[in-house]
Amino acid sequence: MPPPPESKGFTLVEISIVMIIIGLLIGGIFGGMKLVDNANVQKTVQDLKAIESAALTFKDTYRALPGDIRTPNARLPNCTANPCADGGDGNRQIDHAVVWNEPLLTTMEKFTFWHHLQAADLIFMDFRNTIDMNFGEGQPSSPANGGYRISSTNGSWLGGATTRRFENAVGFLLPYEAASANVDNTSSTMNCGTLESIDRKYDDGMPYNGMFQAQCNATLAATSVYDRNILGFALFDLKGF
Repeated sequence: MPPPPESKGFTLVEISIVMIIIGLLIGGIFGGMKLVDNANVQKTVQDLKAIESAALTFKDTYRALPGDIRTPNARLPNCTANPCADGGDGNRQIDHAVVWNEPLLTTMEKFTFWHHLQAADLIFMDFRNTIDMNFGEGQPSSPANGGYRISSTNGSWLGGATTRRFENAVGFLLPYEAASANVDNTSSTMNCGTLESIDRKYDDGMPYNGMFQAQCNATLAATSVYDRNILGFALFDLKGF
């Protein structure tokens, strides 16, 4: 009788080696993603500090706020074209909002804020002197999946759920689609775990308390903790305004 055909299957050793290789690849991918997330968090924190420092330096140098400064075309270099050339009313605050999440216009001080800082060579981010409101165009983008926008309100946000009043210049980290529109719950597309990491580095790690706050918990209270399983957006208070 002829000998039985040889088995073409894998040995346990071969299968083990393949599983080890797959495990290493998966670990490398997740490790790389963690490094990217950490880098984005660190870059966002650096951006917040840079914006705050630039705004305060502008205020000390020109005795006016960026966005609110009068005749910027005469006082700032390379500021002869709109929106940079649009001057503010000089009332020492970024144009006051009726509501904290009002829609944005290119003539508002909260939009020209960025262009006055850039003309004064005080900030270097990915925006340029254009009336295109999108992040990375007329407003700077954020590594945390969105961008930065300035607002002004003389009260609390989210219906007064917080213990802190935000006055004059307030910065928002927003999703991309909210670059020009008003902000609402449907525009929340930022990972709350990432926002919590930013908060812990920048502030106190509580979503509705302190200088950095994020809509990342259904319970609107100062004692709430971050719900990392939902999406949200955040704001931080620029000091010195």
